[in-house]
Amino acid sequence: MSTLYRKYRPQIFADVIGQNHVKIILQHEIEQGKIGHAYLFCGPRGLGKTTLARLFAKAANCENRKAGESEPCNKCQSCNGITANNSIDIIEIDAASHTGVDNVRENIIDNARFTPTISQYKVFIIDEVHMLSISAFNALLKTLEEPPAHAIFILCTTETHKLPQTIISRCQRFDLKRVSAKELKNRLEKIAKAEGKKIDGPVLDNIIRHSEGCVRDAESLLGKIFTLGETITSEQAEIILPRSDFNKIASFLGFIAENNSTAAIELVNNLIEDGIDMQVFVEDLLEFLRKIMLIKVNGNLSDFGIELDEESQKSAQELAQRFDYRKLMATIDLFMIKRQAIKSALIQQFPLEMAVIELTEEISPAKDYDGDDSEPGSKLEGIDLSRTQRVKEKIKDKLSHLNPIKPRSTEISLANIDLKKEDADGIKIDMISSSGKLGEEKSVNFSKVKENWKEIVVKLLEENYTIASLLRISEPLRCDGNVLEIAVKNNFYYQRIVDRSNRLLIEKIISDVLKLEVKIRPIVKDNVVPLPVEIDYPVAASDESQVLSPVTTVTEPSTVKIKNLEKVSLDKPADAAQDVISMF
Repeated sequence: MSTLYRKYRPQIFADVIGQNHVKIILQHEIEQGKIGHAYLFCGPRGLGKTTLARLFAKAANCENRKAGESEPCNKCQSCNGITANNSIDIIEIDAASHTGVDNVRENIIDNARFTPTISQYKVFIIDEVHMLSISAFNALLKTLEEPPAHAIFILCTTETHKLPQTIISRCQRFDLKRVSAKELKNRLEKIAKAEGKKIDGPVLDNIIRHSEGCVRDAESLLGKIFTLGETITSEQAEIILPRSDFNKIASFLGFIAENNSTAAIELVNNLIEDGIDMQVFVEDLLEFLRKIMLIKVNGNLSDFGIELDEESQKSAQELAQRFDYRKLMATIDLFMIKRQAIKSALIQQFPLEMAVIELTEEISPAKDYDGDDSEPGSKLEGIDLSRTQRVKEKIKDKLSHLNPIKPRSTEISLANIDLKKEDADGIKIDMISSSGKLGEEKSVNFSKVKENWKEIVVKLLEENYTIASLLRISEPLRCDGNVLEIAVKNNFYYQRIVDRSNRLLIEKIISDVLKLEVKIRPIVKDNVVPLPVEIDYPVAASDESQVLSPVTTVTEPSTVKIKNLEKVSLDKPADAAQDVISMF
């Protein structure tokens, strides 16, 4: 036995519900003989995208359809072939399982070249078209733009945003909408009557709520309900669909509006004893709260595409008058949180009981602390500008403890202090100064830098010959606080200095010589004028033409025996630069 949604699939346009805006246009095109070459049907699942595609293909190819008509006859060879899903001229492709470019070439592009065998048009229905790969879309573009006269392409998708704009622009786009509760209920009643089943009205209402406007989902749930027997009551239907009692929900919200926590908690525990799932109850509760909110906004739920039975509509309107916006929003927010808490709660009703207490006793989420405990049970009364100002003053006062202003004499520079473990407890250090930095930064005297430049170069020569040579042909420009600006003649030198290991080494040597912490900032300058530096350049006695290897580390210069010392003048930066380049 086939499922209900396949058994009762519409075979004429009149049987399609809820999509009049699409049906009218398609029928007019068929009646006038102005059939397009490409269509795009978009919308959520189960609304009839594939059904409309088949109906359009059937009507376009119907042999007995007269001019000015749009409905297929469902009697000719073409109609019967499409109904039985065995027509050779109707090619349905599941793009989810045929995503590659080769599938598009073989099943669509190559096939579209041949004329129909029986029907007037060869129709390609591509379901879930958004699943095609980019290369497959690109291969389809040309055929979709200039198809053969006998070919019609109908693309169906639930995710239009995944389609390339080049595909969308080549199609007539139709967006299908969710079906209203009234139309869906009429269809379910017709199916139930055709099947000889008697179903209580609340069961159908519950099916419609769970289907969320999708026809296929509603018919699938109805098929499950049919298995329960010939006559189906609400109690029997609970086996498949959890019961949703809006009367209990309205009573629960009424107790909250009255701040009657005792009655609300009793109702929750009675629901547990009756076997009601709290997760389902809260979901229905949130749905009902949404309807109350929309009633307060407009007063007419039908404007939002929502319909309620007469009793539920009356209850929702009464509650909308009893809840103000502030409490209604707080109630919705709180139950959305508790809905998640129920999933992991050891006692299923416990999160709901907590929510009842919070709402009926008006407990604020956090205590309004203002440094005075004289009002331990104060309630949240809304935004108070004076209270906001007090909070700001408290924050400012607390932050002042993190940024104290102390006399300069108590501040201790950390740059040149070697603290021993046993002395650490006896020393107080200002870790945060008014500038927000560690300790106090002293400015570097630029004249002192120039006076000690030779010593800096010499000490650096002991650590790294290459970097020392580079520094000798650089120019110290100025000091900005504790930052020394050094000019180099090209980007190659600049990259060598900004290298982390090289930069830290230079900063360490300069800081040691000047007895304070110094940072360097290299810049590239066209006309670099290095300071004239004349130092003793060591040359090995055994081979006066061979310079000491740059990788040689001289840890104790006094222990190195050098027989001859040659005076080398470095007043010519260009020659020195060539020496540096030859060493890299």
